[in-house]
Amino acid sequence: MAGQWILLQCRTEIRTDEGVVIFEGSPHKAKVLYGNLLWTGALALSKFFATSSAAPPVKGRSCLELGAGTGVVGLTLGSMGAEPVFITDNEPELLLLMKKNIEANNLSDRVQTFCLDWADGKSFMQQLPDLVVAADVLYEGDGSMFCHALAKHLRIGAEAYVANHHNPDKCEDSKGFAIGSLRTNTRRSAFQEEAFHPLNGNADAICTMVRGAKFHQPDLSPMEHIQIFRLSRPISHNL
Repeated sequence: MAGQWILLQCRTEIRTDEGVVIFEGSPHKAKVLYGNLLWTGALALSKFFATSSAAPPVKGRSCLELGAGTGVVGLTLGSMGAEPVFITDNEPELLLLMKKNIEANNLSDRVQTFCLDWADGKSFMQQLPDLVVAADVLYEGDGSMFCHALAKHLRIGAEAYVANHHNPDKCEDSKGFAIGSLRTNTRRSAFQEEAFHPLNGNADAICTMVRGAKFHQPDLSPMEHIQIFRLSRPISHNL
């Protein structure tokens, strides 16, 4: 709103295992703002791209992060040579936070912020990227707005990678499968037996497979059990 200033207060600097500098935002007094904090799904997806043999090459590829929050995934991709990278959200506070994190990593030449509201198709990007990523975006609602935004930004030939903590009570109709679990304090790859498993069948069968995912470290907390899905758009399928 014209004439108003948004005060951005940042907490202590955090450096991820991949060397990306992140500032978290302070807790919001007026509303719940999940995106101003680092979450395990975003850290897991960043680690996946940096360490997993199942991850695609990103150097020179255009990337879009939906619901970026702190922007850690997009910044990790940018530090690995992806460009241009667009880290997006619809909260003004988060856009300011992401800009601070871009500057902290000296990535202004290849990473940009963009205001994108899943509920507003007019805010969607016109130029579709080679790679779409999202993490920790399925924590409330039925995921339909996110899925719509994802479908609209996923062109034929592109791929999307979505990470979320394992929640056996909620799952989406997706074309991928959990490939690992994560302890965020380890520097080695958290992924073992690295391969995506195709999910075929109807939605009920797919949901059953997702809910029944097996993890290599069953003693971890639910927030440390991260599922990563790889999605692509079938040539014959119109979304």
